Amino acid sequence: MDLLFFSRGRGRGHAIPDMAIMEAVRAIHDKLVYQFVSYGTGASTLSEFGYAVVDLQLPDENPFFETLIASFKVISRLSPNVVVSHEEFGAVLAAKIHGTPAIFLTDWFANENHIAMQALAYAEVVIFLGERGVFDEPAFLKDKVIYAGPCIRDFKYHIGDRERARREMGIGGDITVVSVLPGGWATEQRAPIFDLLAPAFHRLEKARKLLCWVAGDEFDTLADRTKGVPDILVLKKHWPIEQLMVASDLVVTKGNRVTIMEASALGLPSISLSHGLNPVEDFIVPRIKSNLALRVKGLSSEFLAKCMNDMIGSCGRSAERELGVPRIASVAEILARRIKDLTDDQTAISFTGPAPRETLATAQT
Repeated sequence: MDLLFFSRGRGRGHAIPDMAIMEAVRAIHDKLVYQFVSYGTGASTLSEFGYAVVDLQLPDENPFFETLIASFKVISRLSPNVVVSHEEFGAVLAAKIHGTPAIFLTDWFANENHIAMQALAYAEVVIFLGERGVFDEPAFLKDKVIYAGPCIRDFKYHIGDRERARREMGIGGDITVVSVLPGGWATEQRAPIFDLLAPAFHRLEKARKLLCWVAGDEFDTLADRTKGVPDILVLKKHWPIEQLMVASDLVVTKGNRVTIMEASALGLPSISLSHGLNPVEDFIVPRIKSNLALRVKGLSSEFLAKCMNDMIGSCGRSAERELGVPRIASVAEILARRIKDLTDDQTAISFTGPAPRETLATAQT
């Protein structure tokens, strides 16, 4: 086993780019033997796309020390040459205890005295999936951090494919589409927006409109709530999600930064509705110029409707300029080089790992 890749399991925001990153890495190192490790929504997402995954059997909100212990057991059993961890801090400590070099991927830093941040001192290198200067770099990471820029996967649909996407989805060209992409972990029970957003949508000054909500595990509940409600379509899932995004006039999220960055890269306006549950996203999201960041507390449907009306119509203004291209390729090149450096120090890569049964490029809706 050349590589164990620990993908954070909370929601789909780590698993989706991690699959794309490893596809790009394998295009460079086609003899790399690797294995994904995750839990919760991350593990189910990886499995959904045909990847073998070691499931740590932890909840999305995983306890730190339980993750550390479970990660150490997996590393001890599979004995990889290198561990890569995307924001799974316990895996870095587990690798250090086992004597295995670790590479860490992240797009944020917290206070350097926090226990999670101090775990990064034991990584061989930290690849930062963002720009320098947004967060204070911990002093103990001096000369360890490589700033790779935003990690945005390649899209199958772009803003110029808007008419094609709508035609394939059966959406008329004169319909105003608002897509709701709340993410997997911020449920309606934990971070409700339906009772705020649905009335705001119905106040929009549009003759024909459609609210398309990708509900995931909440499909049954939201489908029941919207039964008989005009102009609201609830989907369990949709892939590739950028097909729906480019067919939309506005994207609404619960502050999930990966979706907002992807919308920005596609040239789409977005509104994020935050309950303040994720301080990192509340820090990053307002910096994305194509997004209007709003806090739910004290927000009225009337005001939200006004904001939505203002944002609709700005589609295509950023047109993939704000985040730039390429994205995944640059991250993969850095990661592949570091993996090779570390594996060359131990043993030559000589075995061809099994290709994923289904890749992001071939997966269907």
